Amino acid sequence: MPDRKIQPSFNKLNKVTLPQIGSGLMGNGRQLAFLNHKNTRVFKIELVLKSGSWYADDYYLVPLTLKMLNEGTLSKTAKAVAEAFDSLGSFIELTPGFDNCGLVVYGLSKYLEDNISLLAEVLFQPAFYGDAFENLKNREAQKLELSLEKSSYLASARHRTNLFGSRHPYGVSPCPEGLKKVEIEQVKNFHQSHFHDFDLLISGNLPQGFEQLLENHFGSQPAKDKASLSAASAITAEPKAKIEVRNAKFVQSSIRMGKILFNRNHEDYVDFMVLNEVLGGYFGSRLMKNIREDKGFTYGIHSQLYALNHAGYFTIGTDVNSDHEERTIEEILLEINRLNTEPIPENELTRVKNYMSGTFAGSLGTPFSMMDKYKAVFYQGLEMSFFDNYIEKINAVSAERLMALAARYLKKEELVLTIVGS
Repeated sequence: MPDRKIQPSFNKLNKVTLPQIGSGLMGNGRQLAFLNHKNTRVFKIELVLKSGSWYADDYYLVPLTLKMLNEGTLSKTAKAVAEAFDSLGSFIELTPGFDNCGLVVYGLSKYLEDNISLLAEVLFQPAFYGDAFENLKNREAQKLELSLEKSSYLASARHRTNLFGSRHPYGVSPCPEGLKKVEIEQVKNFHQSHFHDFDLLISGNLPQGFEQLLENHFGSQPAKDKASLSAASAITAEPKAKIEVRNAKFVQSSIRMGKILFNRNHEDYVDFMVLNEVLGGYFGSRLMKNIREDKGFTYGIHSQLYALNHAGYFTIGTDVNSDHEERTIEEILLEINRLNTEPIPENELTRVKNYMSGTFAGSLGTPFSMMDKYKAVFYQGLEMSFFDNYIEKINAVSAERLMALAARYLKKEELVLTIVGS
C-alpha cells in the first residue's frame, strides 16, 4: 500500500505534439478542416457560420435565426427533425456567438452520410413557420427575463457593455423588448444574407470518401461572402470606472472587475495566461485561497482572459453576500498589488506551471478537442504551430517577467468595476 504522506513522483512535461489537421477548399471556396481518428466510432461536424453579432446590425437576429433552423424544414416539422436525428443516434447543437455561430452535429460514423444530408436540409431548407417563430420568441424572451433576474448574469452583461460600449458587437446588452420586436421577414433575410458563408470542421472516425460527401451537400451551392463590420462600425466607448445596479430583489452581490486586453495574437498572451492562473485561473489560485478558503466570503472566485477574434478582455468575477462586498473588492485589489510588487515564489510558480502543462495535455484527449484547438487559433489568424511551443513558453516565463506584466496590465486605476446587488 502506498504511503499517502509521501508526494508521488512526476515527470515534467516539456512538449506535446499535436496531430496534423487536414485542410483545403471545397468547390465553391468554402474552407474545410478535418481530422481523421480511427480509434473511435463517432464524428463531429461543425458548420462555423459567419453570422455572429460581429456581422449583425441587430443582435437579436443572430440567436433567433440560428434557433429557427431547429423549428422545421420545408419537408419536416420540428418534431420530425428531432426524431430524424434521434433515429440516427445523433444530436444537434446550435451555438450563437459574438464572432461566429455554430451548427454542430455529433453522431455515429456509420451514419455520417445520413447526418450530412439531414444537416444540409436543416441549413438550406428551413421552413420559417410564423407560428413557430412567435413561440420561439416568447420562449427566448421568457428565458432572458429570468436570466436578468439573476445578479450574476446581469453583472456579466453590464460589465461587458461598460468595457466595449453598447454600440460594439461585443458590448450589446440583450433585453426582452428588443428581442420581441424582431419580425419573421428579418429572420428570413438574415438567413439568406449571412447563413451561406461558413466553414466546415469535421473530426472523428471518418469513412473513405467523406470529402466527396461533404462536397455533394455543401460544395455545390454558391458561397455568399459577407464582409465583417469595419473597425469604424465597431465603436468602443470609454468605460466608466464603476457601475452599480442596486435592487432589493438580489440576494447577493455579483462583482466583476477587469479591462480590455488582447487575444492570442499578442506577444504577451501566453505569459499573461500564467499570471492569470496564479491570480484566479484555477482552484488553487491566490483569489480562491484568500477569499474562499481564508475569508469564507464566496463559493468561488475566478479570473479569465477571454480571447475573442477581434479583441480580448480580462475579468475577475465572484458572487458574495452583500455584507462582504466592500471587503471582497479590497482583497482582490490586495492580491493584484502583491503581483505588482512581489515576485511569485518559485514553488508556487512551479506548481502553477505544472498544473497548466498537465491541463493542456489533458485537453487533447479526443479528436473533437483537438479540432477545437484548431478553431481557436484559425479564426485569430494563427497556425496550429501556436501550440507546438505552448508548454515551453509556460515553463520559460520567470517571476520577474510576470511581475513586470502585472505592473503593465493590472494597474488598479485601469480596472473597471461592475457591481449588481441589493
